[in-house]
Amino acid sequence: MNQPVRIEILGREYSIKSNEGEERIREIADYVNRKIKEISEGGKTVSTLNIAILAALNIADDYFRVTDDSKKLKHSVVNKANQIVHWIDGQMG
Repeated sequence: MNQPVRIEILGREYSIKSNEGEERIREIADYVNRKIKEISEGGKTVSTLNIAILAALNIADDYFRVTDDSKKLKHSVVNKANQIVHWIDGQMG
């Protein structure tokens, strides 16, 4: 593990130890803070807990969308590769 990286989320400071580099940890913290800011500026939610939960739900939604898109892309690539192999087999045979 690397040296702890100090980040701030919702006005609280955290010391994060991770095998990820400092830049990556800060990138993730910035992303979380952006999501929190979107929630807090977009509605009447005042509770820190509610803001954190809504931000976590938005982040989870982002994750699932990317995962679904990745699966679709992989399926598309496999289909195209199979079509190419079939076409090549037809040309060779």
